[in-house]
Amino acid sequence: MTFSDDLLLQWADYAGTVVFAATGVLASTRKRMDIVGAIVLAIVTAVGGGTIRDLVSGHLPVFWIRQPNYLVIAAITAVVTFIIIHLVRLPKNFLLLPDAVGLALYTWLGCEKARLMGLPEPAMILMGIVTGTAGGMIRDVLSAEIPFILLKGELYAAASAFGAIALIVCWHFGLTPFASAAVCMSIVLLLRLAAIRWKISLPSYTGKVQY
Repeated sequence: MTFSDDLLLQWADYAGTVVFAATGVLASTRKRMDIVGAIVLAIVTAVGGGTIRDLVSGHLPVFWIRQPNYLVIAAITAVVTFIIIHLVRLPKNFLLLPDAVGLALYTWLGCEKARLMGLPEPAMILMGIVTGTAGGMIRDVLSAEIPFILLKGELYAAASAFGAIALIVCWHFGLTPFASAAVCMSIVLLLRLAAIRWKISLPSYTGKVQY
């Protein structure tokens, strides 16, 4: 059993679009962008990961051309978020929370969509990581920030990878689609939030550079 005929997959995709679009607007405020810049950043963040996934897997035309409503949802979210952040004072680094939620949600969605495409399991894991991380990476590059995925020791892509692997394991053990999705997203979210809260990072090279 999969989510292939379930509206939940579609609505989860819309939810991920909203979350990542909001992070795009939050990132735009760091560079004092106007509303047009915020909308552009929101859209590329929301659809960036899925676009690369579809291009790499040959699933063309990419999803937002086949279903332009994703662009509409991202744009509306951008406008609403832009208004809210001018009315409500958000905590410092608030961006990290919705970004972690988006990472978890899109990691699962990327794996699930790759499964529906009939891709092999290693490709499913890779598509989950790409879908979860690429949008945020594009957002950070366009806003002149170092992407989380490239920060020294940052537990970001690794959290996505662990969640994607756990999802494959759940499928092998015959867990229901809901339970498998919950396990995947919980692992990604908990790892990412733990990394943010307790500064957990991966080992990195600390020796003297000889070249």
